[in-house]
Amino acid sequence: MRRSYLPINSVVKISSGKRPPEISKEKTPTCVVPVIGGGGVSGFTSKVLATRGSFITGRVGTLGKLHIAEEDCWPSDNALILRLNSEEFDNTFLRYSLSEVIEKAADLNRGAANPLLTQTDLGQLEISAPSLDEQRQIASILGALDDKIEHNRKMAATLEEMARALYRSWFVDFDPVHAKAAGEKPAFMDEETAALFPDRFGDDGLPEGWEQTKVGQLCTIRGGKQLSKDEFSEAGQYPVFGGAGRMGAADRYNAEGFIVTVGRVGAYCGNFYHTIGKAWVNNNASIIVPGEKLPPEFLYLALKYLDLSSIKKGAAQPFISNGDLAELEIVSPPAKLVRKAGQMFRYFFECLNEYDRENKTLATLRETLLPKLMSGEIRVGEGREQIEELT
Repeated sequence: MRRSYLPINSVVKISSGKRPPEISKEKTPTCVVPVIGGGGVSGFTSKVLATRGSFITGRVGTLGKLHIAEEDCWPSDNALILRLNSEEFDNTFLRYSLSEVIEKAADLNRGAANPLLTQTDLGQLEISAPSLDEQRQIASILGALDDKIEHNRKMAATLEEMARALYRSWFVDFDPVHAKAAGEKPAFMDEETAALFPDRFGDDGLPEGWEQTKVGQLCTIRGGKQLSKDEFSEAGQYPVFGGAGRMGAADRYNAEGFIVTVGRVGAYCGNFYHTIGKAWVNNNASIIVPGEKLPPEFLYLALKYLDLSSIKKGAAQPFISNGDLAELEIVSPPAKLVRKAGQMFRYFFECLNEYDRENKTLATLRETLLPKLMSGEIRVGEGREQIEELT
């Protein structure tokens, strides 16, 4: 079935973003509204220019990416705002139809040193235009996949929060030790596990028999390696981690297993991230490899509670050195308790990883169905059947 197509500007009003009245790289009490440019969020400001759900793409600099505002925002003067301007189009369908063609905007560059996209050129790109009823059916199919992906993401985030809460209770607030010192049974804990905790504190304020150990004695910290721009690929097998976490994908890896990384350079330096499997850690981040006897899940959670403010250096370009990180100290309980805790934390992260695996499969199916539904290569019923087979 041959689809009809319409130019974007026949159903969408395109306008330019504006320079924000003020901007901060990080959130402040007054600057909480995200500023969005062609590459995504670039800072925060104090006023709103576009509402939640707005479609934004690059005008200058980064071209060919579509951003859907997750909250009220301020599209910068380097961006274009796209707003539905037709009763014959469904807004959710518009999101998917734009995402299918937006990469072509990069080929419309009129700039030299700095890429430039005009409203006129973007408006002439054509998008699929089936009947309004079919638009809604297609949007429903693709939306169901996105809803499942978002549900899994929230479940994974909840699991990590549960693991962090357990770590905090046991190894930051020392709740089981306080309970035993008061002659009480630790809450929600079997007798075997409770026996691993002491019932008093030492003169140093730590549970008796525990100590503080330098990070460098528990793990190896090494810098990541730069990956050339040509090696980044949206279809890459492995995630790429930089100073601000995941920054793309590639078909090469330089770390595997339970991978712990830390941002080394940039506004997000000092933030810790993890993944399970294989990944490439880029040069703005470092890889943290735990010693053989230390569960990586335990180390990751311990590092998340470190205060790195004392070792951050640089003003315009913040950074932390691997040597300074290695000198910081974390609580080191007896090995038997660390192993027990590691087993419990591993369960949380294995479940979390299953949600991540399922999301990758769902995302692949969505990207496969999207162009076929838009072109009419497959009908709505066929697409629905493929989703039902998978889910």
